[in-house]
Amino acid sequence: MKLIAAVLASLALLCLAPVAQAAYDPIGSGTTKLTLDKSFLALLQKHGVKLEAKKPAKRKGASISIPVSGGEMDPLIEKGTIEQEGVLVFKRGKISVPFKKLTLKTKRSAIQAKVGGSQLKVATAKRISFTRRGFGSVFGAVDLGLSAKVVTRLNKKLRLGKALKEGQVIGSFTSTTQPLTTTILGQNRATLVLDPAFVAKLNSRFVSLNPISPAELSAGPVFSLPIVAGGAIAPDGIQGTLRTGGAIEFLQQGSGAQIFQQEFWLDLATRATSAEMEVRPLGPGKLGRIEVLAMGQTSVSSDPGARTISVSGAPLALSTLTADTLDQTFAENKDVFVPGEVFGTLSFTAQGQ
Repeated sequence: MKLIAAVLASLALLCLAPVAQAAYDPIGSGTTKLTLDKSFLALLQKHGVKLEAKKPAKRKGASISIPVSGGEMDPLIEKGTIEQEGVLVFKRGKISVPFKKLTLKTKRSAIQAKVGGSQLKVATAKRISFTRRGFGSVFGAVDLGLSAKVVTRLNKKLRLGKALKEGQVIGSFTSTTQPLTTTILGQNRATLVLDPAFVAKLNSRFVSLNPISPAELSAGPVFSLPIVAGGAIAPDGIQGTLRTGGAIEFLQQGSGAQIFQQEFWLDLATRATSAEMEVRPLGPGKLGRIEVLAMGQTSVSSDPGARTISVSGAPLALSTLTADTLDQTFAENKDVFVPGEVFGTLSFTAQGQ
């Protein structure tokens, strides 16, 4: 019985343990450098076969440079797909075999391409490697050997007999990529400093501000909001979404009227800040996620080494809907609160994965 109890307790702990979720970042840019093996080039030359790179891919000697066009990568589990631009063409006389839609996979069967009407595995690597480089990553593969299907296709189409063999080493590649946006981890906190003039207006209407956990409030008034998982921001900070947890309660003494703004999301592309808004007890209730604030111009900095994106003192102004809701709830529709007036400033340092 003691043994059974111990086993059940262990299973319960396993059920409670958090499960790591893969978070794939979309790839925004990059370059793949394919270095051809000398013996492979000599074999092609012996049989009158040329290997050409069509734009935007470029070949110079034994090196082929291929731009990255897209894909996705999870740098934490070192898995992903890298899509390439350009076409590689094997030519013998008037016969040509193009390799289109080149794709790299972060596994030993590293290269795939569309050959004819089929998507084929092109080559398998003897060894692969993966390293981080700032927000991006570097994926490499060495001793790339041709697959049986590609060997059969090339030998038949180019009339090479049995010149090419399965496992024929063609070279190695290194692919360096940067994410379009990087997944933000649930770490650190954002700081919201409210504007004194706005706070004075609230005080004149006997409205207090209160944090709803996990938001926190300190003198100033200054709200501290936890940065939660689920957001993604470009390394240069020009696009993406920062998500925070907790809520701010506006409470009017006497009337008991309340406005809740919960889970602020900052869209860096549109500079709009949305929140789940609720007005009660006599208001319309839950209004859903709406734009509550607008962010003005601010500077964004990033640290590739630490993989962080920071915003300092970003000005926030009331949206039309927020100003109207404040007037209707606390000011008897007297236009006390004005769209565009300063609400406060926001600062944060978000941690990319």
